[in-house]
Amino acid sequence: MRWLLTVGGAGAQAELFAAIVQKLIPYVVRGEATLFINVGDHEKVWKNLCKKVKNLGSLATTHFNNFAEVASLASAALTEPISGVHAFCDTDIFSAVYATNVLMRCSDVLVTKPGELSFYPVPKLMIHRVGGHEAWGAIRAAELGDGTYEIDETPEVLAMTESMQADRSIICDMCDNILKANAQGIYNGAYEVVKLAVEGIEGIESIESIEHLSPKG
Repeated sequence: MRWLLTVGGAGAQAELFAAIVQKLIPYVVRGEATLFINVGDHEKVWKNLCKKVKNLGSLATTHFNNFAEVASLASAALTEPISGVHAFCDTDIFSAVYATNVLMRCSDVLVTKPGELSFYPVPKLMIHRVGGHEAWGAIRAAELGDGTYEIDETPEVLAMTESMQADRSIICDMCDNILKANAQGIYNGAYEVVKLAVEGIEGIESIESIEHLSPKG
């Protein structure tokens, strides 16, 4: 079971993520789970996690400031086994964020707050939101069935973590719902926005033909 945790830099959920990692470490040691922990561009968050979770630092392989390595690992993990704990961090914010994009393809479940990642086609365990507007991300995921509802309390999050680790049918059901939603074009929102933008520009026939335009154009 491969878990991808996206840990924000604000530190608002540090205790919760530490509890989740602590819960999953025994499964990692037994070879029943693999952890991908992306702390974005905040190395201090990783150091804080290592302080809170015993033996995390010694168990983990770090992939810092090397996106080519991250992409290679994620690609290989699509067809090859991977074990242990892997931590990701990059001072380049674009590489830091995009690491999640490539890692989710080789992950079974994404643990995240219900922000923009709520709308990605990957099974999701939704933890408590940081911003009030994020509530709708979890509501939408629960409606589609590709993620859990927003789980507020740490004991409940840990119980769901244990359930998903033990009962793979939960993930299978989410994957089935992702396939159904994808067939309906549910995840094509960005493509539709670009299409509408292009259609709204007179004389523009393709996306390629607007590449030369300035922002004002």
